[in-house]
Amino acid sequence: MNHKKLFPLLIVTAILLAGCAPMVTVENGTIFPVRVIVSSGGKRVVVSPSPGENSTVDASEGAYRATAIPDAEWIEYARLTRRILNDQLANADNLTGTQLLDVIRRLKEVAVKIQQYEQAAGSSASCGGKLTEEKSVAYVMVYTSSSGTLVISCK
Repeated sequence: MNHKKLFPLLIVTAILLAGCAPMVTVENGTIFPVRVIVSSGGKRVVVSPSPGENSTVDASEGAYRATAIPDAEWIEYARLTRRILNDQLANADNLTGTQLLDVIRRLKEVAVKIQQYEQAAGSSASCGGKLTEEKSVAYVMVYTSSSGTLVISCK
């Protein structure tokens, strides 16, 4: 069989086989990175989906648990970014009007994200469910409540 024809066949086979294994998909609905620990079948896997993105982990049939926490490394990155932007603002004479507006816009974005992160900091949220032969895919959504705390939902 031709390699060009064999490769797509292998991809389709892998996808079909993977579709049979229990999986947990974690979506990050916050505006800052989170870490989610998924426990299933005696194993623990940590995923860090970016805001608006998701990560999928293999799981085992039976009970699973997902716990979300704000990513502590991200806040250091955000604070460093804010410091660099403030330094650029302090030397505004070296910036064009467009560059200055961009620095101000980015500072505002970072400030909002840092504020939401700090509201969620120190909090964690957990949920769980059960994977069976009939229900082999679980969907976990992480988001922030109106008060700023982390919320997690397992379906």
